[in-house]
Amino acid sequence: MEFFQFVLTAMSVADYTGLFLMDTETVVEKLQQIYRTYIICAAVGAAVYVILLILGGIALMKMAKRVGMPHRWMGFVPFLNTWYAGKLAGEAHFFGQKMKRAGLYAAIAEGLYSAVSAVSLVSVFLFLPYSDVQQDINPFTNEPVQVIQVVGQRIPQGLRWLYDFGDGFQIIGEVLELILIVLMFVLFIAFFRKYYARGPILMAFLCTILPFRGITLFAVRNNPPVDYDAYMRKRMEEMARQRQQQYGPRGPYGGYGGPYGGGAQPQKPPEDPFSDFGGSTGGSAGGAAGGSAGGPQGGTPPGDDPFSDF
Repeated sequence: MEFFQFVLTAMSVADYTGLFLMDTETVVEKLQQIYRTYIICAAVGAAVYVILLILGGIALMKMAKRVGMPHRWMGFVPFLNTWYAGKLAGEAHFFGQKMKRAGLYAAIAEGLYSAVSAVSLVSVFLFLPYSDVQQDINPFTNEPVQVIQVVGQRIPQGLRWLYDFGDGFQIIGEVLELILIVLMFVLFIAFFRKYYARGPILMAFLCTILPFRGITLFAVRNNPPVDYDAYMRKRMEEMARQRQQQYGPRGPYGGYGGPYGGGAQPQKPPEDPFSDFGGSTGGSAGGAAGGSAGGPQGGTPPGDDPFSDF
């Protein structure tokens, strides 16, 4: 997966610098220029991928040696290294469900995605001889330049299916990429909960969304495996202990006595909401006040009380 990301990045840089838009005298020279640019981008992507593959393989080999896992050479083989990372990670969780073979599922998805991406990359080279020169504008200089575009009518019958199904390959590749990202994220969340419990989400992001898996694995190669749940319990206990040492047993607000009190303060009786009207709370006192005040200003007579039935 990382190889194609590196190649696409190199192509983007080449396109940004104008290597694909360089003006030439003939169509043959233009095709040769594009061929050279594609080959350079593929070579750069492959070189970076191999370096990171070796770094990741060294990291997986060292981690496997610490726990006594056999077949440590798998850490250096594409696709197998994903499965091997899943073996080191152990049990993963996906929306609360246990996933015991997250590494295997991620390796299969990675293989399918790589196959579709390889077909798309190879088709670029296969279709170049059936391209033609067209005029375009250089976005950086606003000058007219010649570009090469594939002419569908010139493609032979043997490659016609590949050209017609180009959009289908793109859709399949995008779906497989989404599935692969989800599975990789599940896998490396479980992996870094064991080998970098302080920040598993960040490390999984670097391995999944960004193509830095080899560097990230190499950075944690010396970390011993830990129990993530026990680590989090110990961390919460340590935070609670520091809080108690800093604020005392009653917390930062002084316990029950308010923001600055040292202890519980005596409770005041609730104020009577009807004290402004001469009444008082309580069953008998309220009844006496209401019963003795008759007439239009003293209250409602007992017979006219609309709530007397209740």
